[in-house]
Amino acid sequence: MVTRTLVRSQTLRSLVFYADVVFMGGLIITIVFLPLSESLKNIGYFLALGGWVWKRVGDRRWPVTFTPIGVFFSLFFLASLLSATFAIDRWSGFRGAWEVFRPLSLFLMIVNDVDTVPKVRFCLWSFIASTGVGVAWGLFNYFSKNQLRLEIKSLGHPNSTAPYLVIMLALLIGLLLLMDWPIPGKMAMGALAVLTLVALFLTYSRGGWAAFMACLLFFSISLRRWTLIAVATLLVIATFLSLQIAGRLYTRQIEMLTHLSQDDNARERVKIWRAAILILKDRPLLGVGPRNFRIKTLDYKQYGLKEPYRDGHSLFFHTMAEEGLLGLLALTAVFVCYAYEGIKQRHVERSLCRALWYVAMGSFITVLVAGVVNTTLESEVAIAFWSLTALMLSSSRAARLPQVGWP
Repeated sequence: MVTRTLVRSQTLRSLVFYADVVFMGGLIITIVFLPLSESLKNIGYFLALGGWVWKRVGDRRWPVTFTPIGVFFSLFFLASLLSATFAIDRWSGFRGAWEVFRPLSLFLMIVNDVDTVPKVRFCLWSFIASTGVGVAWGLFNYFSKNQLRLEIKSLGHPNSTAPYLVIMLALLIGLLLLMDWPIPGKMAMGALAVLTLVALFLTYSRGGWAAFMACLLFFSISLRRWTLIAVATLLVIATFLSLQIAGRLYTRQIEMLTHLSQDDNARERVKIWRAAILILKDRPLLGVGPRNFRIKTLDYKQYGLKEPYRDGHSLFFHTMAEEGLLGLLALTAVFVCYAYEGIKQRHVERSLCRALWYVAMGSFITVLVAGVVNTTLESEVAIAFWSLTALMLSSSRAARLPQVGWP
């Protein structure tokens, strides 16, 4: 009887171990292929989800830790799901609700089971590797195919690529400044940060530029590292002059910064925001449903637009139109809770926790600032943002436990 119990216990431990391997393997695949392949990213996600459920069942750990941010994020998902139920096109609505559930589930998985230093580091290295490959791919395509604006494979449009690059710059700057690295490691990380900044410039996304400046200002003020602004300014000037000499500078986006009243894109964006308000008036509580903005603007002349648009070109106007006032209220609650929890987490002593806190807050600033003129919390950007947030919370929780290997 005792022998049978021991065998069963060992079998369960083996199952839990292999489930954890599948979970971490799927998570790494998701992160690495985030900017590169939609198919492989989805395969990695389902592997991670399956491994995580398998591990929790095998380990008989039924309670799931949500954290305050997770609770409000879940409420936002429920608001999206309710809006999808009454959407104009329910299929598109539920697909939109899925785009909220996926980063939410990754957030909960990471918070609960990426609970050791090696796991946290492994995820961070995966993000760095992913950024390196994605930036290299984007720069190669930009120069070899004479593209007007840089975009990275599965990230799509430059306005979607830019916030992702700013979040990755926050990650690279945070780790570079707040972690101890050997000289070769610092050089490699610095080189990748420079290339990522060049790639960000080549997106010519003014919302992305503004988000990066806000993020850089946050790092400079809070860390009192004013040289960051000087270095970034010199790099941007060098990139500008190099492109000007090579005849590859897209001058229109830069010239319009000082002539926004004459900028067709800016004026059309204001019309889109006005259309979002008119859509809200039709269905104020729940909106038209996730992924239904384009369907609603098919009759674009009714809203004074020149063509249908798939989103509201602003995180806040877009949420208001698609999920209604209930969704906007839920999203606002998420951001308020995020800011409050961020302030609570700021007094951390471990260098890894401190670095991740700066990364998370820099990402938060990016989402807010770029979100004024772009729909930032979609697909890959949402996954990156919520995954890094979860890593910050997970590392803080793990820091309270006695572990070997904390930096």
